[in-house]
Amino acid sequence: MITMQYFVPPPELRQHVSSYYWFESRLPAFADLMRAELGQIRLVVEGSAASRYGDSHDRLGNTAMLQGPTTAPVHYAATGTLRFFGIGLLPLGWTELVGVPADELADDVIPLADVWPRIGVARVMDRVASAASNDARIAAVNDLLLARLAGARTANAWFTRLTDGWLTGSPNPDVDWLVGQSGMSARSVERLARRHYGAAPKLLARKYRALGAAVRLGTGEAATWSDAAGDAFYDQAHFIREFRAFTGKTPARFLADVAPLTRLTLNRRRLVPGLPKLTLFA
Repeated sequence: MITMQYFVPPPELRQHVSSYYWFESRLPAFADLMRAELGQIRLVVEGSAASRYGDSHDRLGNTAMLQGPTTAPVHYAATGTLRFFGIGLLPLGWTELVGVPADELADDVIPLADVWPRIGVARVMDRVASAASNDARIAAVNDLLLARLAGARTANAWFTRLTDGWLTGSPNPDVDWLVGQSGMSARSVERLARRHYGAAPKLLARKYRALGAAVRLGTGEAATWSDAAGDAFYDQAHFIREFRAFTGKTPARFLADVAPLTRLTLNRRRLVPGLPKLTLFA
């Protein structure tokens, strides 16, 4: 009753798009708790879904929607059939394809037509909705993104390469290392991190430290909380608190009932080889 298929973007978009996916739920009701993640676009062709961001606000998505990077779990729920094409945006992709500073849309979702030309959004929605195959959906999205990418290059691609490696290269990313390697001031690094990733480096380090532990638990690389935590947390209480802040669950509960979308997301690198390492974390 729930299907999710992942696809690798074309070579020209590999540094911008983490993956494509086609999602279908034909359940009477569907709900999931989405861990903190990267930004993404959802082209909803049937049904609607509500995103709840903590206790602060709810957003209804029933068209082309742009979600900013999230720094906390998001409740995602739908009643009836839900079908959409998803586009995961890597930080460089957010900057060059979206163009809006990531921190302006962090922990929120808006209609894609609020930031892209409405005619282009309408055309891709028509093509995706009428497509008879995944290949046709992918072709429609490729045409749109490649057109957006033309002439949208940034001088900060070096920073996203450095920061992606920093976030995924250690179980406990060290902010001082990032600042030192960048050759810039801490204030300049924070400005670029907010623009490309939606949060300051200290929050990003906490987010990816917790998500890395969740990946190790969810994929079976770690069998216990201590294996997943390693030396990155002060003690068990600290680990549980941080884990819950970014996944919405304690480690034990996460292992007991990993939600459908989360399980598929955790395993997408096994399902689709060649995806960037950052994709696995969020």
